[in-house]
Amino acid sequence: MILERPDWQEKAACRGVPTEIFFPDNPGGQDSVYNKAREFCQRCEVRTPCFAYALEHETGQRCRYGVFGGLSPRERYALGDGANPVRIRK
Repeated sequence: MILERPDWQEKAACRGVPTEIFFPDNPGGQDSVYNKAREFCQRCEVRTPCFAYALEHETGQRCRYGVFGGLSPRERYALGDGANPVRIRK
């Protein structure tokens, strides 16, 4: 099965960056392990669609993983899920 990549990913500041920066093997519940990833996200022009992608694909999941749109799994969880959706400004 081949998954199609969303168009916005072509413009992502993280494109070509080692994935372990955004998806560490053992985050240990510490959001500070994501600081290097956040540096890329801060200058990224597609933060909003990246964040929206994460919310769309994580809805209802107990396990969230990695940095999307500059936010850690804990931060995205705190914003809401399918029962309490987040409104995204464009």
